[in-house]
Amino acid sequence: MMRRKFIFYRDGLGTLIGMIFGAGVFALPFSFAKAGVGWGIAHFAVAFFLMVALHLMYGEIAYLTPGQHRFTGYVRKYLGRKQELLAFATTLLGYYGTLLVYGLLGGIFLHVFFPALSITMLTLIFFAVASAASLFRFEKIGAINFYLTIPIFLFVFYLFGISVSSASFQIENFMIGSRASWFLPYGIWLFALSGFSAVAEARDLSRGATLPEFKRLITLSLALSAFVYFVFIAAVLGVSGAGTTEDAITGLSNGIGRIAVPVGSLVGLLAVFTSYIALSADLIGIFMFDYRRARVVAWFATAAPAIAIYLAGATDLIKILGLVGAVGFGLLGVFIVKMARRLHRSFPEHRHILLGPRSTLRWVLMAGLTAGVVLEIANLF
Repeated sequence: MMRRKFIFYRDGLGTLIGMIFGAGVFALPFSFAKAGVGWGIAHFAVAFFLMVALHLMYGEIAYLTPGQHRFTGYVRKYLGRKQELLAFATTLLGYYGTLLVYGLLGGIFLHVFFPALSITMLTLIFFAVASAASLFRFEKIGAINFYLTIPIFLFVFYLFGISVSSASFQIENFMIGSRASWFLPYGIWLFALSGFSAVAEARDLSRGATLPEFKRLITLSLALSAFVYFVFIAAVLGVSGAGTTEDAITGLSNGIGRIAVPVGSLVGLLAVFTSYIALSADLIGIFMFDYRRARVVAWFATAAPAIAIYLAGATDLIKILGLVGAVGFGLLGVFIVKMARRLHRSFPEHRHILLGPRSTLRWVLMAGLTAGVVLEIANLF
C-alpha cells in the first residue's frame, strides 16, 4: 500500500508539476516588474481560481471517461465532431506555442554556457535533443520529471536565500510597474499554471487511485507550483527591480554575483526540458489515440511545426506567452466547462457546486475566460 502511494504521488506529482512548473516561471518576474506587484497578485487570484476549477473538471473528465483519450478525443465524445475541429485547432495553437516558448528559453539558457554559438543554433539544438527525449515511453516521463523537479525547487529556495541576504535586495524594487501594462500578467499566469496536457498522463499513471485522491493530487500540484512561483518572483524582483529581464535569470548577474546565472540557467534548462518532454508526450498521444497515427508520424507532427514557426521569425517570448496563455488556454477552458457539463449528466453522483443544475459559476468561468481572450487579442494591436 505504501509503495503504491509513493509511486502514485511520485509519478502523478512528477508529471503534473513537471508540466505546470516550467517556462512560465521565468516570465512572471518580468510581468510583475512591468505591471506592478498589485496587478500581478490580482491576476494571480483570478488565474488560480480559473485554473484550479478547470483542472479539477478536466481531471474528472479524464478519470470517469472509459478508454484512452486525449483532449480532442474527449471533445469528440462529449461535444461532437464539429466542435472537435475547433478544439483541435485550439489545441495546436496552445501546444505548438508552448513548445516554441520552451525552445526559445532553452536557447537563451544554453547561450550562458556556450556564448560562442548563436542563440539560433542553440535553440535548434535544444529542439533536437528535447524532441529525441520525447520518444521515451510516457510511463517513464513521470518518474523523470519527479526527480528533475526536485533540484529546480531547491534552486528557487537557494536563490531566495542569497537574494534576501544580499545588499542588492531592496523593498523599493517592488514599488514599480506601469498601468499601461496592467493586463500583462494575466496570460502569463494562465500559461504558468497550465498543466492540462499532463492530466491524462497522470490519470494513466494513477490507476487504482480514487477520484478524490486524484483531485487532491491535481490541487496539490497547482498549490505547490504557485507557492514556489511567488518565492521565485520575490527573489528575482527584490534584486533586479526595474532591470528584470524577460527570462529573469540573466538579469541577476550584477545583483547577486555571477554564480546565480550559470546555476539558474542550468536549472531553467531542466525546467523547460522536463516540460517539453511531458507536453510532447501528450501531443503525441493526441495524434496516436485520437487520430490513430503511427508513433513516428505522431512524433514528427509534434516536433516539426514549432521548429518551423521559430525559423519563420516568431521570437518574442512575452507576446507568445501571453497569446498562448490567454487565448490558447482560455479557449481550451471554455471547452472543458462545456464537456464537464455534459459529463455530469451521465455521472450525476459526481456533480459539484460548479456544475450543479442551478449553478451560475460555470457562466462566470466562461465569461471570464472569453473576456481574457478578447482583451489579450486587443492588446496585440
